[in-house]
Amino acid sequence: MAPAPLPQPDARPNLIAIQSESFFDARRLDGNIRRSLLGTFDRLCDESLACGRLRVPAWGAYTMRSEFSFLTGRANDSLGFGRFDPLRFFSGRIETSGIVSMAAHLKQQGYRCICIHPYPVEFFARHRIYPELGFDDFIDIRAFEAAGRFGPYVSDEAVCDRIIRELDGAGQPLFIFAITMENHGPLHLETITAEARNRFFESPTGGEDDNLAIYLRHLQNADRMLERLTQHLAQHDPEAVLSWYGDHVPGMPDIYQARDYQDPCTDYLVWSAARTGTAPRERRETSVEALPALMLSATRQQKDQQQKEQCR
Repeated sequence: MAPAPLPQPDARPNLIAIQSESFFDARRLDGNIRRSLLGTFDRLCDESLACGRLRVPAWGAYTMRSEFSFLTGRANDSLGFGRFDPLRFFSGRIETSGIVSMAAHLKQQGYRCICIHPYPVEFFARHRIYPELGFDDFIDIRAFEAAGRFGPYVSDEAVCDRIIRELDGAGQPLFIFAITMENHGPLHLETITAEARNRFFESPTGGEDDNLAIYLRHLQNADRMLERLTQHLAQHDPEAVLSWYGDHVPGMPDIYQARDYQDPCTDYLVWSAARTGTAPRERRETSVEALPALMLSATRQQKDQQQKEQCR
């Protein structure tokens, strides 16, 4: 069954979607992890239009499955053979498949659609399918040659820099889809000292948790990116709508096995500075393919709220 048509955005605010590499609330994994780790994420969830656990079609890898589901609103298990590697499978077939992507939908409304991903665009054959999905530009690793790294990959901070640069220079409404890389494994490519490791825990832990601590170090940077980006939007573009979600939980089989952890869900939020100051939002679980409609519906919620305030 085909998904319901995407809602029409109201007032055409800038729309920013961040697929944050391996992002999930790791505090569910271990009660010893400091609660302050995701302080910005917690605060924004209280201000959000929607937030909660996110069902995704992958565990520890296969980013392209969550990516395609978000961009098309199609559940991975509805794609037949294409569910294994949808970016390659549907390359050259979007027009005949009946799939309508969020980017193509927004392009019809006057948006410029940009993907930002600090990795070669040829990976997963994105260079072929992204134009078919309606994107006007794909900003890949070549634009980040002088950018800072954190670990082996381009930092979340550098991706945030580029998002802000695009927003500040926009001449028309933007849909920006950013895919971060900083928290991409394998985590054992990095090292961490015992002192640095224990900063992430309420009580000291051993070297068997080095990979977890390395992951938490990057997760903290993702939270900092979220803080900086939302501060910029609040100050310069308060009507913009931000969607933030994790593509899959990180690849840490030893950590999961030691804790008997079997939850594949990541986390998400849909936020706009125009909504801050209202009552905290109740968290609710949803699926990655439902996020585009949630994000576009948020523009209508904003308009309704503004009209109510004008009538007071």
